[in-house]
Amino acid sequence: MLTVPYKDISPQEARKLQEEKALFIDVREPEEFAQVRIEGAQLIPLSEFGGRFSEIPKNQPVVLYCRSGNRSAQAAAWLSAKGYSNLLNLDGGLMAWYQAGLPLDTTPLEVTYQDTAFTELTPHEAQQWIREGAYVVDVREPYEYAMGHVPGAVNIPLGRFVSEVGKLPKDRKLVVVCASGGRSSQASEYLVGHGFAKENVGNLEGGTYGWMSAGFEVER
Repeated sequence: MLTVPYKDISPQEARKLQEEKALFIDVREPEEFAQVRIEGAQLIPLSEFGGRFSEIPKNQPVVLYCRSGNRSAQAAAWLSAKGYSNLLNLDGGLMAWYQAGLPLDTTPLEVTYQDTAFTELTPHEAQQWIREGAYVVDVREPYEYAMGHVPGAVNIPLGRFVSEVGKLPKDRKLVVVCASGGRSSQASEYLVGHGFAKENVGNLEGGTYGWMSAGFEVER
């Protein structure tokens, strides 16, 4: 029997834990956190997890959240592989928390990366972009791409991205994909910083993991 590495919890369950002063980790990007957040949450973007996960203590419950629950689920699975237990994922993310009528901290914060912000897409939003003609770029390694990718995606590994970015169309929306959303967020930031319109650059939340978790097929 497979053991689920983390537990999904409802906004109401998360609220009780917040009142008990449990540790909340927000895995969104800085510009998202600057706009709105759960009060008391600590920001550790998923794209920075590799270098910063040791900031998270192992001896207490940890509630992870993002916009929709995809990136935080990936973060929870990643932490579990590093030996963490008692990991809790806010099911539905910040959107579910808001829809449940729970309080949010909207105090303005200094926005990091504001000039290079891109669009975060849930799997359903990404699918809609693709239906409307978006160009899909998978920045994983070729062996990862071969194991399963978003249908129609073109493979440009992150290591070759800078040299091949000129091949990408600037007159179409771009959906950027990796395994979890970390590498693709780096690629998305690079695109916006090099002349691509930020409203046309979308990062797939949770990557192919989130895509498949939403019930969408991959191509091999």
